[in-house]
Amino acid sequence: MSEQGDHVIIRRTDLSFMVKILCIMLVSCNVAATGDIGKESTDVYNQNNVKAALSVPYYDQGDTSWCLYSCLSMMLSYNNRNIEPWEIASYFDSGHDETFEDQYNVFDNSLENYFSEKWSIQIKRTVWGFNIGNFDVESFNSRIRGNIDRGQPVLLAFQYTDPAGAKKGHAIIATGYDEEYIYLTDPSGAITEDFFAHKEGHIAVPVRWHDFNERLVREIMLTNLAFTIEITEAAPSSSPEGSIYLVDSTDHNYSHVYFTNRSNKNDVGLLRLDGKYENGYLIVRQDNVSRERKISLQDSMSLYFTVANPTPEQKNYTVTSEVVSKESLNTIDNFFFSTEIEVEGGKDLSKGINYSNQIEKLPSGDYSFNLTLSDDKGKHIDSLSFELYIP
Repeated sequence: MSEQGDHVIIRRTDLSFMVKILCIMLVSCNVAATGDIGKESTDVYNQNNVKAALSVPYYDQGDTSWCLYSCLSMMLSYNNRNIEPWEIASYFDSGHDETFEDQYNVFDNSLENYFSEKWSIQIKRTVWGFNIGNFDVESFNSRIRGNIDRGQPVLLAFQYTDPAGAKKGHAIIATGYDEEYIYLTDPSGAITEDFFAHKEGHIAVPVRWHDFNERLVREIMLTNLAFTIEITEAAPSSSPEGSIYLVDSTDHNYSHVYFTNRSNKNDVGLLRLDGKYENGYLIVRQDNVSRERKISLQDSMSLYFTVANPTPEQKNYTVTSEVVSKESLNTIDNFFFSTEIEVEGGKDLSKGINYSNQIEKLPSGDYSFNLTLSDDKGKHIDSLSFELYIP
């Protein structure tokens, strides 16, 4: 076989055996704890790391197991497709703690078909490790370098054993390389921070090729599969120089969007991301995230967002927030918010908006809450929105 992942030589008569192996080996994406809200990371960050890498917009997976969907959102945003991780999770009916179940199935093309048909972009997924013989490390590394050389990041997903002996699975993105290092962007820090013990943040983290190969690539085998995802089209002429996102932290009794009853501080609702909900998210009870919580006119609303800067230089951004009635399409003046935010190269920063008692002033209906990120010249960079029903 010329390289790992050449599907042609795998006979369909072997499928039942492979499925048994895959059922045993599939593991959910590892999640690292989210940092403190409103505080920038205090880790020392070498900006040269970012200079050696592609400026791929960053999205954190929060408390979900959506490392794969977060990485795909980063790659697609880099290619000027604004796709939220929860949109992908909703399409594939992936719960809060689930991910794409056929990720290691060489005969399943639903992920590729989804991006081709819905977003008009071609991706190539290659599963590595089916060959029982010696693994060709150079073929794997060459695939990474080839994509980056043509200006495209490449998604890497590994099954691996952590220092404590636990079996883990996690997806990351290779965004750059040089002679000594490969630069990895991690949606949670599970590999860059927890596995390789790098504390520089999660964007374009330098890992020595030797360590990367010895601890991850050389461990690829039939019982320790890996896969890569590449975007096959040419690199974009320009990409968004930043990103804005919300993080689901409901497992830690906190969320980036929450509602508190002003008459009962224990009555709290949180925005929970879960692909089994119709839109990929729902407001749930803080004391029981399996139950929906209706918004009350007695609620005060707070929203926390994070802005990430994947470029090597400090950026000055503007974030605007607005609420639009889905029925009249009118913007609600009381909810307009604008703030400037400075983010160092290769870092992210979180801020919050407190809407206080403004909800009680809204007529009953469906609303869209929109956040927009612009640069210091007013150029649109990124945006997100979520819908809420006000009784």
